[in-house]
Amino acid sequence: MKKYIIFILSGLFLLSSCSEDKLEIGQKGVITEESFYKTDADAESALTAAYQMFITNVGGYSGIVNAPYVLFNLCGDDIYAAGSNYGDNDFLAAINEFRYDTQNSVVNDSYKGYYHAIYGDNLLIDKFKAGTTPIQKRCVAEARVIRAYCHMMLAIGWKNPPLIDHALAGSDKPANSESQKALLDWCAKECEEAVSSLDERKSVNDKDGSVKVTKGFAWSVAGKCHLFAGEYNEAKVDLKKVIDSGKYALVPTDRWKELWHVEGDGDEEKIFELNTVENSNIGTWSGKIQRSTWMLPNAWNWRSDKLVTSPTMQGVGGWGGLGVNEKFAQDFENNDGDSPRRKASIISYKEFMTDLAYPDDADKTMTEDEKLADPNRGINSPEGLYGQCLYLPLKRIYTKADVYPNSYSVNNYLIMRYAEVLLMYAEACAQTNDPSGLQYLNAIQERAGSKHISSTLTLDEVKNEKKYEMWLEDCRWPDMVRWGDLDGIKNAGKNIPSLHDEFIAPDKPNYKKKHVGYLTYSNPNEGKAFGFVKGKHEYFPIPYSETSTNPNIKQNPGWGTASSTNPASK
Repeated sequence: MKKYIIFILSGLFLLSSCSEDKLEIGQKGVITEESFYKTDADAESALTAAYQMFITNVGGYSGIVNAPYVLFNLCGDDIYAAGSNYGDNDFLAAINEFRYDTQNSVVNDSYKGYYHAIYGDNLLIDKFKAGTTPIQKRCVAEARVIRAYCHMMLAIGWKNPPLIDHALAGSDKPANSESQKALLDWCAKECEEAVSSLDERKSVNDKDGSVKVTKGFAWSVAGKCHLFAGEYNEAKVDLKKVIDSGKYALVPTDRWKELWHVEGDGDEEKIFELNTVENSNIGTWSGKIQRSTWMLPNAWNWRSDKLVTSPTMQGVGGWGGLGVNEKFAQDFENNDGDSPRRKASIISYKEFMTDLAYPDDADKTMTEDEKLADPNRGINSPEGLYGQCLYLPLKRIYTKADVYPNSYSVNNYLIMRYAEVLLMYAEACAQTNDPSGLQYLNAIQERAGSKHISSTLTLDEVKNEKKYEMWLEDCRWPDMVRWGDLDGIKNAGKNIPSLHDEFIAPDKPNYKKKHVGYLTYSNPNEGKAFGFVKGKHEYFPIPYSETSTNPNIKQNPGWGTASSTNPASK
């Protein structure tokens, strides 16, 4: 202890013995704010920083998952928040079963992440809004569209949160926006005004044009804002510009499964995605991992420790957190049959045994019957796979190519693809009795290989198609809310299935003979407050940390000031 005291005193003596003028040394390598925001190069640098804030706060990780991605999917009627057992990563299951509160980490991180991204855009816009060069105008336009997209997602999720159109001072306490519609209209106008200064994607083969804000993305966001605001004619105008541009196309049927994997990065269907850079000059933790969804591959891949062995395609050991809703799975098969889309989205337990490659397959050619009798595949746990039905997810399972050895994801973070634009346009046409949208609805169905092809354009036909094509793409829950189609979640949190295999069940007829899946059900939420509440759960709560410190923020109906936490742990 004495040597530390002597050292501190010696340091103080040295400082006190120096003349004051020798201590005033200018900071090296720092550019003042007044001298930075001047040139085209400065504008490009500020835009790079804005993109970085977008990708880390919206497309990056939060805890063990990407917060916006799981938030906008977990509430729907098409998935279960599964896992090892009830209580595993309960901060996610609480959303799926409507047990979450105002301090749920996923809700909080999503809300704050959008505003952190908006801050980076506002810095650029504030400093260069009077810019006169084409480069400065383009940089401002790109930032305006990113800012509009973030506000749009906030409006969809939180109804009428604050509109922040400039960089705030620390003492500022913004209030709610006038209404959800007013906020969506502002977002649409921002995009429409920015278009003239934006670059256009060069062609369907322009990969660089899929990882930056372009005219196509601006029109797409504007059209989506109008659609959610109920302005269907305005939506048609903007969305048709994307279609007529000829810069985007649906990938062929045999490449549909690539859309969510690294081999599909920048393809002709991508309107905008956040670029994950595999660059040796970027540090693993501060660069690559923060630009990725990090442990989301673990969280949603198949539950490895409850399988004898995993299919060889699985890129990293999984915790089984993504389960397919039973009714959705059956409806999907009834609609699509054995379409390439259905079989690249969800697969039956039998298909899980026979259609995927396993380590055993590398040594010999196996018939279907031999695969179904193979003891080196299938579920090995008597407890089964909690939160799984007779169909397992495939669409969002991360492959070996999708993950770095550290397990973080390397594929791009998808924001919007052309199929969504076509479906939104078809809906806007259906809402206005305009049959011209049928061709685009049919294009989606035909590309999918679906056995159901619509003969007329109706809103129900569009709804039906969209829930299958856009599964796990942040669409289902927002669509359910705006359409008022919420009956499908009235039993959320009840009768949760677990998938078992007769092959390891001594009391079943196929014990040690054949892999056959069967289900059991549990109700672990009995005696607890859970389930969808009308007038409350349509919109997420504004985080308690915001409402408790800003008196100008009005909380969404039904949320009060509950402040319990749901810690994430693994």
